[in-house]
Amino acid sequence: MITWDFSITLNRVPTGEEADALYEAGLDDCSIGGAYLHCDREAKSLMDAIESVLIQIRTVPGLWATGVGEDDGVTLGDAARRHGGRTQASLRQLATGQRGPGGFPKPLIEADNISLYSWAEISEWLRTKMGDDIPPVNRDIVIADAAVKLACRARETHQQAQVGHIYEIAC
Repeated sequence: MITWDFSITLNRVPTGEEADALYEAGLDDCSIGGAYLHCDREAKSLMDAIESVLIQIRTVPGLWATGVGEDDGVTLGDAARRHGGRTQASLRQLATGQRGPGGFPKPLIEADNISLYSWAEISEWLRTKMGDDIPPVNRDIVIADAAVKLACRARETHQQAQVGHIYEIAC
């Protein structure tokens, strides 16, 4: 088994009693910091580790996960801050093809002069195409985060069944 290190965002800061209930549910390998659980979970895969933590969170009434890891969606300014060694202007030049080898990842969303990119895609491109020394982003974290956020939206709008059906059709 491998020990996986990741964070889960909760819908709110747990009370003392809820923190005890999380511990009793089996989350003794996670520490609570505000509305975040920082986990070191042994499992065969990262997805298995995340799934087991999500299941245990749901045993505590009133608490649920709203995200996994750090948000993947970034502006070029956000990406520059995460990178720490490139400026927003440098990333903009790479994104527009004014510099670099071309092929910079396309935005996930473009609206009202704002482009939102995937940090996982940008960091991978910068590492492989530009030789930047930045850590990789585990794609399983990105997928799990998207799934949790989708589940939260479906829950808020009481559309869990419809979203589940669309997922089955789409796959």
